[in-house]
Amino acid sequence: MIQALETTQKTDADGSDLAGNQAIKPERSQSNKPEGTQSNKPECDRSDKPPSNKLKSSTGPRLVTLVGIFLLPAIWIATKELLHVSDRYLPSPISVLRACLEIEPNVALHTAYTAVRLILGFLAGIAAGVTLGIGINKWNFLSRLLRPALDAMRSVPAIAIVPFFLLWFGFSETGRILLVVCGIAFNIAVATEQALSEMPEKHRVLFRSFGISPASMTWTYTIPRIMETLLPTVRFSLATAFGVVIASELLGSQMGLGYLMQTARSTFAMQVIFLATILLGLLNAILDKIVTHFWTRAVYWR
Repeated sequence: MIQALETTQKTDADGSDLAGNQAIKPERSQSNKPEGTQSNKPECDRSDKPPSNKLKSSTGPRLVTLVGIFLLPAIWIATKELLHVSDRYLPSPISVLRACLEIEPNVALHTAYTAVRLILGFLAGIAAGVTLGIGINKWNFLSRLLRPALDAMRSVPAIAIVPFFLLWFGFSETGRILLVVCGIAFNIAVATEQALSEMPEKHRVLFRSFGISPASMTWTYTIPRIMETLLPTVRFSLATAFGVVIASELLGSQMGLGYLMQTARSTFAMQVIFLATILLGLLNAILDKIVTHFWTRAVYWR
């Protein structure tokens, strides 16, 4: 009986193997079709595919950004209403809006004065800092001559030199713009020199192979190299320039957001101080976005 069972199992196994081989053969014959032969199976309609998650992924970050924009105003209103803080310490949003309409001359004019001083000093400071950094990197004599003074000057807070500029230039606009230039130019110069000195090894090999000095290629190598690495320093310098220009307006000016804050302090007008602070924050955010956008577009090869 055992032999009969073994014979039966062997026969079943042989039969299953034969059936399996027969089932595989049609698939091989289909896979061996020539490439030019078209399949008779209807193609699936692409419109039947489930929608992608791109819309969901783009909506999420935008929603978080929108919540972040209204987060500080919500905290301000909640603190004012729930804790019943006096207007002397925390004015209401309505009083701040009322102050925006009642200030004479118009608050937009004060904001424009601050923005013009800031932009002129910021652009001149970047130009001066980049030029100084390139010169220090290019000529060793200039580096040995100016590097000690440069390291000493950039460690001095820009607000600390405001009295000197008031004594030298008085209340003129030239002194305020030069104060912004000095406040950011030294840091820009150090960052420029460091970016040029930390050259990638592949660039060194390339210049060495062709016998070219990188210092001789100011527009084709030096400036693009600076553009690639200087954006974080430029953004930090923009924030520094805001502090410097407000300090110059606090100590002597007849127009500007710093002047508004100074007069409001003497009259205990907390709503005006809040208004000037909000306008400074908005102006800083707008200018930072503009600088980042155009700087990124300028470095198109990255």
